[in-house]
Amino acid sequence: MTRALTNEAYHALKAVSPSQIKVLGRSPLHYFDQFLAEDREKREPTPAMQLGTALHTAVLEPELWDTTIAVPPHSFDRRTKVGKELAAEFEREAAGKIVLSPDDADQVRRMADQVRKHPAAGFLLELPGRREASYTWEDPQTGLACKTRPDWHSEDRRIVVDVKTTRDASRVEFAKSIANLDYHVQAAWNQDALQAEQFITIAVENVRPFAVAVYPASGAMIAAGQRRIEAAMALLAQCWETGVWPGYGDLVQEPIELPGWCRD
Repeated sequence: MTRALTNEAYHALKAVSPSQIKVLGRSPLHYFDQFLAEDREKREPTPAMQLGTALHTAVLEPELWDTTIAVPPHSFDRRTKVGKELAAEFEREAAGKIVLSPDDADQVRRMADQVRKHPAAGFLLELPGRREASYTWEDPQTGLACKTRPDWHSEDRRIVVDVKTTRDASRVEFAKSIANLDYHVQAAWNQDALQAEQFITIAVENVRPFAVAVYPASGAMIAAGQRRIEAAMALLAQCWETGVWPGYGDLVQEPIELPGWCRD
């Protein structure tokens, strides 16, 4: 089911999302502590997360930039009365917005410009489609409520596009990012939710020269993500049924080894 929701309202929905699958992959205990515990800590977005959100706004919803992003015109000398007044005025106007420094805002604009200038990325995002649409459904195997909010998808839902920031968008290095950050889980989750034929990632570097690469997900990548999702959903359903949210295990585990790269 499609739902017209703000980003804040979407995140407030009590339903399973790709980011929750990632936390569950660490342990059910971590999942419970982050999403279900009554005394759970409110997690503030990191500077990197705020830059990512700002980039999504600049690329996908530029018309919302002024209402969601605040950039101080200059620094304020809070030692003076005028400086304090200007700073207070800016803080009032910026309430509820993401505040970026002028340098960070310039970086985001240049990254967004590179995405729009990239022939393949620009072509995809100019196709008729929907940006930041929210979807909810019930998982047929477990009955758990699920949700997703893909960055962009074509009007016919055949193509889903995700915009990612990265230090290195080269094929070899970005493949490592996909594995380390569970992007394959997100790809499989969104492709399955929309019954899409193709999931495509637009990767844009967050350092000069802000290079862009466009990568379709392979069948093997989607299959790997689906396996992770199926196992995670079964585990989550079991935890809800039993009320037990285990951590890393209660028994002494197998002997631990050094990683292969440092055994010699």
